[in-house]
Amino acid sequence: MNTGQKPLPLSISIVSTEPGHAVSLCQAVGEVARERRWLAAVEAFTEGETQLFVQLNQAAGVPQFVALSGPKVVGWCDIVRLYPYPGYEHNGRLGMGVLAPWRGQGVGRQLLDQALNAALGAGFRRVELEVYASNIAAVSLYQSRGFGVEGVKRAMRVLDGRVDDVVLMARPTTDGPPEVLSNTRVVGESSSWKVTL
Repeated sequence: MNTGQKPLPLSISIVSTEPGHAVSLCQAVGEVARERRWLAAVEAFTEGETQLFVQLNQAAGVPQFVALSGPKVVGWCDIVRLYPYPGYEHNGRLGMGVLAPWRGQGVGRQLLDQALNAALGAGFRRVELEVYASNIAAVSLYQSRGFGVEGVKRAMRVLDGRVDDVVLMARPTTDGPPEVLSNTRVVGESSSWKVTL
């Protein structure tokens, strides 16, 4: 990871998410959601839902970190398993956010680096995410950490008079070449679908 960038503000610490962070995490996610720009959700999850999310992730041993200013959660990043099917266990889905007053200070970068550093140890060989195309700062951050664009969902969200594409990005958890689909070949296609082996 690039360590030549400015350090975090002294008032911020990055720690593993614990159940005791759930109430403040719930408030932080709600604050970012209500901006109606950066997350799919536009309202907070309940404290109970957040507590369960944290506990399940902790039990599964997946990366989940919060940025704290004192006891207050000002940012979060987690990588979770979304695919319960055999052969998909190596895929992780990244989610993150930072409260507006702490953006542009390296908090998101530090959270992302912590989560990616923990991903391979948690059994992830591939990390994917979705980001709105209008979130140029986030797209730039992800690209700087090795994420590549895998696709775009055009006009996926229409909200408050804004039309936004959703950019699909992913990266391997190691610096080596991705092993998945290294011998893919097209066996049939039409104008709307393609089959590969």
